[in-house]
Amino acid sequence: MADAVVASEAAMDRLDAVRAQVAGGAANTHGGDPGLHRNRSTVVRHAVNYLVAVRAAQALASREAVAGPVLDVGAGTGAFSPLLAERLGRELHLVDTDPRHMALAAAAFPTATTHTDLAAAPRGAVVTAMEVIEHLEPADQVGFVASLAGAVLPGGALVLSTPDESGYPRGWSGYAPHVGPLDAARLARAVEAGTGGWPVTVLRVDGPTFALTPLGALVQGTANRAWNLVSGVAAGLEPRVTGLLHRVTKDRPAAAVPPEGSWRVRAVGDDDGGWRAGTGLLALASAPT
Repeated sequence: MADAVVASEAAMDRLDAVRAQVAGGAANTHGGDPGLHRNRSTVVRHAVNYLVAVRAAQALASREAVAGPVLDVGAGTGAFSPLLAERLGRELHLVDTDPRHMALAAAAFPTATTHTDLAAAPRGAVVTAMEVIEHLEPADQVGFVASLAGAVLPGGALVLSTPDESGYPRGWSGYAPHVGPLDAARLARAVEAGTGGWPVTVLRVDGPTFALTPLGALVQGTANRAWNLVSGVAAGLEPRVTGLLHRVTKDRPAAAVPPEGSWRVRAVGDDDGGWRAGTGLLALASAPT
């Protein structure tokens, strides 16, 4: 875990180094460029998700010894994507519809291949979409999964992650870009429908940065909704605040990385405790041979 955090923060440093040299500069501020609002808890959460995805993909794709690259779809600037390629030992392809993201990723990670259109990428032995599906309207989610499934080689693995926001007021964290939050049951249904019935397992992650209390849900949800109102009234406020936070947080002493063994990952079943048992969700599906 500590190695993954160090590697991810080094990747963000590389993105910082090329940002001023890339046309368009900073990418969007809604999470696709996590280095703009980096903090240790965010880095830890994403790194844990990616490490769980690695373990899952190793188990699924190795059953058929599938050869091929790893595709990280909706990768943003790719700050965490190298964790997949390095640990899976596969060629890395990054896919994101924002050309600014891909320009930054191409400059920072020259060994990766970037695409702004999934149809232009090769099919992968492993296809991931980490914290992406909740950014889509519910009506578009099954179609998105279908496009991912079409990019998986026979016998390959598909992994999607999303936060479980069902513990927040009205089942939404208040974070404006999350227009389609899913709980475990809805995530499973979307993947089953989008893949046409591939076997699907949903994992739940609990531990540091994945825990939620009723009070924390109320405070965070209220704060996010208040910020939405303020930023909506004051046009241009969000990029300025994000820029200020970036300057402050990128050099701030980092908190300690939680020790190994701090997280619990288990398959969701009939006795699933919902968001109280952890807000990290990953859906795993394997393509038929």
